[in-house]
Amino acid sequence: MVRNNVLEAKLDTMESTGKKRLIIVLGMHRSGTSAITRGLQVMGIDLGNNLIPAMEGVNDKGFWEDSDINAFNNELLNSLGSDWHHVAPIKSSDIETLLKSCYFTRAVELLRQKVDKNTIFGFKDPRVAKLLPFWKEVFTYCQFDTRCILVIRHPLSVTKSLNKRDSFDAEKSYLLWLGHVIESLSGSMDLQRVLVDYDKLMKSPELEIDRISRQLDFKVDYDELHNYAVQFLDKALQHTIHDLSELSLDEACPLLVHEIYTKLLEVASGEMNLDDPVLCRLIEQWSEEFQRLKPALALVDRYFSKNLVNNQIIAEYSEQIKHINQAVAEREAAVIEKDAAIAEKDAAIAEKDAAIAEKDAALARVNSVLTSKSWRITHPLRTLKKWLKPSRSAP
Repeated sequence: MVRNNVLEAKLDTMESTGKKRLIIVLGMHRSGTSAITRGLQVMGIDLGNNLIPAMEGVNDKGFWEDSDINAFNNELLNSLGSDWHHVAPIKSSDIETLLKSCYFTRAVELLRQKVDKNTIFGFKDPRVAKLLPFWKEVFTYCQFDTRCILVIRHPLSVTKSLNKRDSFDAEKSYLLWLGHVIESLSGSMDLQRVLVDYDKLMKSPELEIDRISRQLDFKVDYDELHNYAVQFLDKALQHTIHDLSELSLDEACPLLVHEIYTKLLEVASGEMNLDDPVLCRLIEQWSEEFQRLKPALALVDRYFSKNLVNNQIIAEYSEQIKHINQAVAEREAAVIEKDAAIAEKDAAIAEKDAAIAEKDAALARVNSVLTSKSWRITHPLRTLKKWLKPSRSAP
């Protein structure tokens, strides 16, 4: 029996490991994780059939993100008083709380449902980077063969995209990029993984997909790869392309962001291995430095949360004022309409009054004639003339 590349990859995996593979795409929001996740299908990786639909102007070609996993991650963050756009890392005590709660059992059941339907299942949700310590416990408990694709994109491109979509300040977006990248790097150190740069994928999709497949031990369906590169990937998806030097010129960009992105570009270009001991020590240093920023980052979150509440209140008041102004405008329009109707009726009455006055004037003229002295004097003559007038019926 002839087997295609995708089927061979799935069967070889089952025969060699006895475990089902789980592929996680980790990265910052607006970093091209959707495009790269779609590329997993080229390697025979199933993404499930309950994906978040595409959204025009945000992700025109789809998020390629499982709806159930996305909803569950949002629930996890909400239970901790956090959100996807909070810059402070999740506390280790909060992770312990999640692991001891019903959320752990629910996460196990959710992933088993997804993976049991597929030999190889892949998913992405940028929220996983913040919750990776929790999810790794789930992966271990389920005994999945878990592998990761770490996605990076020029921080300035991410910043501009978040400003366009969410009106975020550049400083906040850089901190979000920092947190998601550091947590992805440090949380995946004991997993088989590969790092890919979104701009490099857009420039050379065949080369990047082939590199990913080799490092994660997958086989590529090259017909599907051609369709992916030609039909799915679109240069219009890549709204911005920036040079590394531009980060140095942006005063809003922290030096740590520049340092990390510079080093990771070396990894994406093949100049350094992701598991190089030198890089691993750097990742530990970056993580420690990020953790030391936790009080300041928590303050940033409180500031933005307070502003968000104030903005919501302002928005509610603005909406109320809008409704009031609309009601006033409607009433004014009704008054104007009534005034116009009254004016129209007044004009009709005035017209009728003029007609009556004209008739009264005519009657007055007739009465004036009938009551005049000459009319009375000539009355006998008119009567005689009437009697003397010959009848038309006479022979």
